Amino acid sequence: MDIGYRQRAGLVASLGLAIPVATTLTYVAALSEVSTEAYYGARWSDVVSVWLTEVIGFSIGIIAALGLASQNGAEKASWNALALGGLFGILSTAIGIGLFKGFGTAGEEFEALANAIVNISFFFYFLSKMLIGAGIAGIGLELLRRGGLLGKALGLIASLAGVAAAVVNIAAMATGMDLVMPGGVTGTVAGLMGAIAVFVVTRSTTADES
Repeated sequence: MDIGYRQRAGLVASLGLAIPVATTLTYVAALSEVSTEAYYGARWSDVVSVWLTEVIGFSIGIIAALGLASQNGAEKASWNALALGGLFGILSTAIGIGLFKGFGTAGEEFEALANAIVNISFFFYFLSKMLIGAGIAGIGLELLRRGGLLGKALGLIASLAGVAAAVVNIAAMATGMDLVMPGGVTGTVAGLMGAIAVFVVTRSTTADES
C-alpha cells in the first residue's frame, strides 16, 4: 500500500466524520429551539447552510472511505460501512432540504403527508448513524488489535461508541421519532470518536493487507 495515500485519505475520511459532528452541534445550538414560523421563514437559509455543509462532509467522507476500502483488506468492511452510511446521510438531508419546507408550510390538510416525509427522512438518518456506528466499531477493533497502549484505549472507546450508536439507531428505525435524541447523541459521539480513530489508524504503517 502507498502509505502516503493512506494517510491523506485517512485525513479526509476523518474530516468526513468530523464535519457532520460539527454541523449537528451547530444545528442543536442555533436552530433546534426556533419557532416553526422562523424555522421555515427567516432561519431557513441557515438550516439549508448547515445541511449543505453536512452533505459536503458526507461526500468527502464517502470518497475517502471508498478509496481506503479499495486498498485495505482488514478494514474493507468498515470503510464500506462508513461510505454507505454517508450515502444514506446525504439522502436523509436531501429529503429535508427538498421537501420539509414545502410540505411543512402547506397547511393542515397536508400535515399527515408532511409527518410521513419527516419520518422517512429520519429513517434514513437512523440508518446512516447505524452504518457509521458499525464502521467505527470495526475501525476501533483494528486499533485494539494492532495499536499501542493509547491506541488500544482509543480503539476500545471508539468500538463501544460505535456499537452503542448502531444498537440505538437500529431500535430507532423500528420505533421512529421517539428515539431521535438518543440516536442523534450516540451517533454524534461515535462520529467524534470515529474521526479520531480513523486519523490514528490510517497513520499505522502495519496495515493488514489480507
